[in-house]
Amino acid sequence: MSGVGVLKVAEDLLRRRREVLAKIKSGENLNSFLLNANLATILFAAIYGATMGAYAGGLQILYDVIKIPLLLLISLYVALPTYYVLDAFSGGDISLRQTAAVIVSSFAIMSIILLAFVPVSLFFTLTTPGQGFSTYAFTVLLNVGIFAIAGIAGLAYQVSGMESIHSNSRWASAFVLGLLVQIFVGTQMAWVLRPYFDAGPFIRPLEGNFYIALIKLIARILGG
Repeated sequence: MSGVGVLKVAEDLLRRRREVLAKIKSGENLNSFLLNANLATILFAAIYGATMGAYAGGLQILYDVIKIPLLLLISLYVALPTYYVLDAFSGGDISLRQTAAVIVSSFAIMSIILLAFVPVSLFFTLTTPGQGFSTYAFTVLLNVGIFAIAGIAGLAYQVSGMESIHSNSRWASAFVLGLLVQIFVGTQMAWVLRPYFDAGPFIRPLEGNFYIALIKLIARILGG
């Protein structure tokens, strides 16, 4: 539960992947690992959230410190039962805790990558003047791109983890279905928790979805 444990998990995920996955497969210290990996996800995502909120300043910084960890954790734990049940149904041979450990590992990797991009996000926030539409659109697309990079890194870790801890290949089709659930839940959750860059309420009333909003933003940029 200590800060040292959180940092050690982060270091192990980055530098000692094989050892981490071997422990997950054997079931060694899973409870401690799950706790520290969750805490690492919360901590690093909160730091990145603060940089997102810096665009609008004020209370938005605090809001985004809360929202980004919420976004990752809700996406994780909504999709987790789907991964486990489909994996078991397809003939997979891992436990719920092992499934959770791999998925949580991938989200911890995502948060670590987000942390690595904090200087980039802050740099563009501080050096891109103005609060007009073009600056706002650039900031949104920059952060979408950073999240995409973090998501791809997390996915690569997730695939490697699932392959390492399974003793057969039956997990693959179930994994793809679980991944689709995770992606759609994550993107919709990102939409539900908006705004991230506006000084306003903690969340806005529900309307539309992430994909429609992104298409409209890009169309407006291209249309001048």
